[in-house]
Amino acid sequence: MNGKDTKSVPALADLIRISKSVGGKASFVQGGGGNTSVKTADGKHMYIKASGVPIKDIGERRGWRKLAVASVRAILDAPDLRKMAEAEREAEVVRRLQDSVADGAPGGARPSVESHLHALLDRCVVHLHPVAVGAYVCAKNGKAQLQKLFGDDDLPPVWVPYTRPGYMLGAKVARLVAAYAKRHGRIPGVLFLQNHGLLVTADTAPRVVREVSRVIGLCQSGLTQPRIRSVRRPNADAVAAAQTSIRRALWETTGRRLAVKHFIDRAIAGFMARPDARQLVSSAPLTPDELAYVGNSAMWLSASAATAVARKIEAQIRRGEWPSAAFLVEGLGLFAAGSDRTIPIVREVTTASLLIRGHAADVGGIRSLPKVERQFIMRWEGERYRRQVAVGSEGGELAGRIAVVTGAASGLGRSIAIGLGRAGASVALADVDREAAAETANMLREAAPGASSTVVVCDVTAERNVEAALRAIRRRWGGVDILVNAAGIAPAHSLVDLPLAEWRAALDVNLTGYFLMARAAARLMIEQGMGGSIINISSKSGLEASKSNTPYNATKAGELHMARGWALELGPHGIRVNSVAPGNVFEGSKIWNPGYIKMCAEKHGIKPDEVIPYYVNMTALKRRITGQDVADAVTFLCSDKARTITGQTIVPDSGQVMVR
Repeated sequence: MNGKDTKSVPALADLIRISKSVGGKASFVQGGGGNTSVKTADGKHMYIKASGVPIKDIGERRGWRKLAVASVRAILDAPDLRKMAEAEREAEVVRRLQDSVADGAPGGARPSVESHLHALLDRCVVHLHPVAVGAYVCAKNGKAQLQKLFGDDDLPPVWVPYTRPGYMLGAKVARLVAAYAKRHGRIPGVLFLQNHGLLVTADTAPRVVREVSRVIGLCQSGLTQPRIRSVRRPNADAVAAAQTSIRRALWETTGRRLAVKHFIDRAIAGFMARPDARQLVSSAPLTPDELAYVGNSAMWLSASAATAVARKIEAQIRRGEWPSAAFLVEGLGLFAAGSDRTIPIVREVTTASLLIRGHAADVGGIRSLPKVERQFIMRWEGERYRRQVAVGSEGGELAGRIAVVTGAASGLGRSIAIGLGRAGASVALADVDREAAAETANMLREAAPGASSTVVVCDVTAERNVEAALRAIRRRWGGVDILVNAAGIAPAHSLVDLPLAEWRAALDVNLTGYFLMARAAARLMIEQGMGGSIINISSKSGLEASKSNTPYNATKAGELHMARGWALELGPHGIRVNSVAPGNVFEGSKIWNPGYIKMCAEKHGIKPDEVIPYYVNMTALKRRITGQDVADAVTFLCSDKARTITGQTIVPDSGQVMVR
């Protein structure tokens, strides 16, 4: 979004200052929720956080909209809106807020759905969901407790009974603010929103920031903090088994493949040590944020068998609820399901909910969102939009799948890894060259912003190395759905000049490496019970031998035959095994190095600079093959479009070798 120099826009400078001050504190904000606003000195305009943007990310040119205050206030005064049906009214409010935008940037992010609420209050407004405040606004007698805490304030805070967010909340606050002003001669500075959060308003940026800290600090002073001196790390095998069970249960019940990550810290351990922990999480979600980002309350699991988890999720779905994305497994900790982008939000919001539940229980008992209000949030377009902006797009034909690509630091492995990431997969970049694999990760981020990847240093010829790599990937995401064996070498010599060491090296990397990776991945895929896809990157030389290439010819042919045998073995488990036999791919290849090109030139009696055109001219299409061409073939074989294809070989070679 276009913006001006903040020095010439004091209101925007104040908005950024306030937002940076309060938005980076985990105890104040979870998942980027809440919003901030500042009005101009003449009161005609208001700079407010855009919907779905984390408060801390507001900057000079992004994360905010400038609105005409009179136009925003007119929304609450419009008689026609009161007569509209709920869904129609909320859509119309969004449209009118967009019409109130006055920053000169057409379209773009939506203003906060609570903009009309901010328009009612003082110049600077901060809306947060602090844990300390949540303990009271989500407690049955929270109002009475807050009245005691703030009994010495000259101007008491306002208690706002739970009201549906959006237009209804704005209308409720308008009535309460008007009544307060009539009684006290000024608008309130602090508002507590039941099952929602905190609103603080003041005339200057320093004053509103100080008041936020004072209010939260006072709320904190009334709470007893859990005492956990140390956190014991749970058994790694038990954690891995729970990850697999939860991931499989979500796939069976929702059809979605999600990453599952484990967390344990003092807050989580402290809550789980409570004798009433299971009872506390059995109640419904406390706030709209918990419902929107976690789907449901965290699910308590005394055992992590996939069938038990699946039954509980199915029960949620039958009740018309969203399935949980957070799971508390006794003795292990918190497991969060989603993507690399959503899992941190699930963790933040869930951890805050656990703390709030514990505190609320201690100060009078939990008050959850009533069922009718949960149903409103589930169908409210405004909440869906906010979540969509916050977590981003997670589409793609391989969305949710977890892939490992060997040889990902260069050549075809790099191209394939980037292609799978573009298609939505989370990609483990396995290679012996850590730095080059990190370069691949950077290239993937540039090609597909938001794509998930991790570098795994792995020597595919070493059994322990391979097993450690698969364990690391499982810890990172909870499992593996795709293996692409792409690591390979091609020592080129005539038969009579071929050194034994180079022959053995080719066997070790191209055959033993493929075998070790496939064995480890297949074991995990079978345990998961979700099927999977294994791709061996062979070569046209595996179909039609090339001169002076004995190790490469033998190993590439062997890879094809290994894949066919694995397809027969693993088919009953829903695991498909196929091969891709590319033609000559020159870009970024370690195989097509100057020495190899020189050898090819000598073999064919041509100059080195004639080698690449020579091989391109051998194809039917006369077209150079790129890494993306191969990546597209791999992506297809890994996708549901190829669900009935196994034991087969695809040859992206522009028509040089025909499969017989």
